[in-house]
Amino acid sequence: MRGSEIRKGALSVKMIDRFQRFRQPKTLDEAVDVLISDLSTQQMAAMADMSDVQFDLLCEQLVPHLQHDFQLWSGNELLLVSCFESVRFDTSTDPMRIIMDRMRSRLRAGNGVFVADHLL
Repeated sequence: MRGSEIRKGALSVKMIDRFQRFRQPKTLDEAVDVLISDLSTQQMAAMADMSDVQFDLLCEQLVPHLQHDFQLWSGNELLLVSCFESVRFDTSTDPMRIIMDRMRSRLRAGNGVFVADHLL
């Protein structure tokens, strides 16, 4: 996916060009990049600090919409394969939940997401 990358030491954040965001992501990491690029700094911090119960409730609300947007189960086979590869083809796991969980793990403070000259 085209875009620019901000680096500070070992930390980096992929910034997705606003016109490229609408292209369907083909890998798990591209999907996470798209989701994170749509979040404000406050949303990133809130999501990183959510309890598991809060995150589950958020996922229940977002997953159906994101499945449609990413065309999961309706034409984006490359993204499906990428998601299932990341969980060793455990097909009992919802691929959109795999994406959401990966995004949350990236946003956790311990993973060092760098945004606007500070660490989340």
